[in-house]
Amino acid sequence: MRVIGIDAGSKEKIVRDCGAEHFIDVTKHTDDKSIAEEVVKTAGGLGASAVIVCTASNKAYAQAIDMLRFGGTVVCVGIPEGDPVPMGNAFPAKLIFKGATIASTAVGTRKDAIEVLDFAARGVVNTVIRTEKLDKLTEVFQEMKDGTLNGRVVMEMQ
Repeated sequence: MRVIGIDAGSKEKIVRDCGAEHFIDVTKHTDDKSIAEEVVKTAGGLGASAVIVCTASNKAYAQAIDMLRFGGTVVCVGIPEGDPVPMGNAFPAKLIFKGATIASTAVGTRKDAIEVLDFAARGVVNTVIRTEKLDKLTEVFQEMKDGTLNGRVVMEMQ
């Protein structure tokens, strides 16, 4: 398995630190098609086996199907904001001819948790976590709003 991280260039270090072998900067692409083409090329010309969409972007969901190889799966994790809209580009014919699957998860199974912990133990993925005192809550929310928060923050309740 090879991990390709896709985000704005400012997130490259954290994405690579978390285990991505390759990084694609969305800000360097002028259209959705070129991002998918770069994923396919990076994945040996076949496309990705799985695209895990963690962002809350409808646009990312619409791009995901074109990144897949035959028999690939789009995994829906992030919940887009605003009014619900259909997953763009999920045309039945395209899904059928690609043998594609769309799956979703709110929480993983016990087996998923064991596999994720194994990835972490082997150093395949890394996490970025910091702790903050509760009196820093406003600053943490500001980082979230500004898009500058890296990783996750655990708030200390004492």
